[in-house]
Amino acid sequence: MKRLTGMAMIGLALAGCSTTQLAQSATEPANPDAILGVHHVGITVSDIDDTIAFYSAAVDFEVVERKMVDASALPAEILAKREGQIEMALIETPTVFLVLTDIEPGVDAEPERRAVIGPGYTHICWQTHADNSGYRRFREAGLDILSRGDDAVDLGGYGVTYAYGFDPDGTMIEMEQLERPRRQDDAWLTHIANVPGNKAAMVDFYTKVLGYGPHREIEETRMETIDDVVDIDGTVVTASWFATWNFELEFWNYKKPATPVTRTDWTLERIGYNSLSFEVTDLAGTLARLEPEGIELAGPTFTLGGWQMQFARDPEGNLLAFQQNVGAGRDRSIHDKRWHDPSSYPLPPL
Repeated sequence: MKRLTGMAMIGLALAGCSTTQLAQSATEPANPDAILGVHHVGITVSDIDDTIAFYSAAVDFEVVERKMVDASALPAEILAKREGQIEMALIETPTVFLVLTDIEPGVDAEPERRAVIGPGYTHICWQTHADNSGYRRFREAGLDILSRGDDAVDLGGYGVTYAYGFDPDGTMIEMEQLERPRRQDDAWLTHIANVPGNKAAMVDFYTKVLGYGPHREIEETRMETIDDVVDIDGTVVTASWFATWNFELEFWNYKKPATPVTRTDWTLERIGYNSLSFEVTDLAGTLARLEPEGIELAGPTFTLGGWQMQFARDPEGNLLAFQQNVGAGRDRSIHDKRWHDPSSYPLPPL
């Protein structure tokens, strides 16, 4: 959590930063297609410089913006810290943005490894071409590999290998190496994994949020090769996948060993994945659609850096957000980002 030194911070104007409640009673509900896709995955890190250096050693990791933000600019419901500043960095990848948050710049934070079996957000997935293996590159960069063996695991003989590993903060990533990828980028992100104790409730929640159900599901499955990926013997899992325009949402549930059924109201303080945020064209209308469905909001609507934002919680307390571009510029939106048709993927990714 160092202070900025060699890299000049790219300012993001905080003028007009405010917290307001959108008046839903007078707002026409928006159609679900007001959700464009996943704008970013939020990650709380111990030191932004160290995180950027680590990932840049393995993949293209483009920093497009860095800023210091008054902690009080974010709602207390999502950030307990009320005094001083936090540091944030916007990272661009071919499919989705990442937002790195350093809660205590200049202060060391302890690494934290979340359990593979959940609950909560457990990993994001980097895909690469098998001929330029992300597994090899991340391993050489110093990723602490969780999966068994000296190479990524061939799960089912269909041209994709898999492995999990932990970065220096203890934050887990998945690496998938494809023999026949549909993208030609150096590396790209495909999904975030949320491992709920009650997958049925989570699937129902996201069906309401997105306005459609999963594009793929698997029933209880037992495969020894999954044991090798997650380094746990005797695993039995179920899973569901939702496709958005640019990014997938992956929901695993471990039957053996069982994912705990629990509720934790996450805030941004905890190291690791802290949230996912959907970009919308009509924030007020989206909230007017979802509030009658019982979505639990986390704090008021606020404006920060050209985005109007509203955080919420899923059934197990994980943070998600909705954000509308009200002045951040097109290059900060996901309009030009696209993954590929996940329905044509050979088998569900881990």
